[in-house]
Amino acid sequence: MIKLENDNSFDNDVEEYINEIQSKLPNYNVDVNNVNDFATMLAERENCNKCRGLNECINSQKGYFTDYIDNEFKFIRCKYASPNNSNIINYYLPERLLNSTLEKYDTNSESRVKIFKYITSFVNDIKNGKDTNGLYIYGGYSRGKTYTISMIANLLNENKIKCVISYFPDLCAKLRNDYYSDKESYDEIIENIKNTPVLLIDDFGSENMTDWLRDEVLGPLFNYRMSMGLPVFITSNVEPKALKDHIAIDNKNPDNSKKADRIINRLQSIMVSISMEDTQKYNR
Repeated sequence: MIKLENDNSFDNDVEEYINEIQSKLPNYNVDVNNVNDFATMLAERENCNKCRGLNECINSQKGYFTDYIDNEFKFIRCKYASPNNSNIINYYLPERLLNSTLEKYDTNSESRVKIFKYITSFVNDIKNGKDTNGLYIYGGYSRGKTYTISMIANLLNENKIKCVISYFPDLCAKLRNDYYSDKESYDEIIENIKNTPVLLIDDFGSENMTDWLRDEVLGPLFNYRMSMGLPVFITSNVEPKALKDHIAIDNKNPDNSKKADRIINRLQSIMVSISMEDTQKYNR
């Protein structure tokens, strides 16, 4: 008769696993009953350290992370899911910028005074159900364009007006990647930027313009928002007169030139242009 001996390898693996998690969490008591929950907490902490926005969240509960408080595991709302910004979908803009307010906005130039007055009137019009246009805010580096569009997003949020704000070069890179690798994510982003009541785009013109981006994303996007009366705000280093060259990519091709003209015509119908060149440069 063959004598069967107990195999302790499983117990040894469990003990090693517990010790590994315990070594990373010296202030907690890790045991066989809670080791998987603590492992989840560690994994979600790592996810959060790499995350740049709610749309990138891969935790078990989107917008939350697991923590151990008062002897129990709890879901904690992350900074990107803060109820203070509950009306904002943010793609890749630094969250700290969304703390800017109209009250703190410098009106030390004619263009800033115009923007201040325009956005105040804009919010009142939106709340009263009136159709109104957005702004194309342009000028050189360090003029405060990103701060300005962030202030606008925050003001909309305070007035419970939903909006999407994005750092455009990073959003375009995300769209290109998702178009081939994650169609569900791609469709979700397109749906958000098409139908949000107010769309805010920062640093338009710094993205890598391609035929695909122009023809498959920007053309349909701006055409749809124009037809639905949905306002757009854009900041850019590109002056309106130079915008066609950027969008066309190659003006020598008549077809590209016509496509650029159509997009510019749509932008002109839904936005008012304001130059911030008269504003002093800010230290970054």
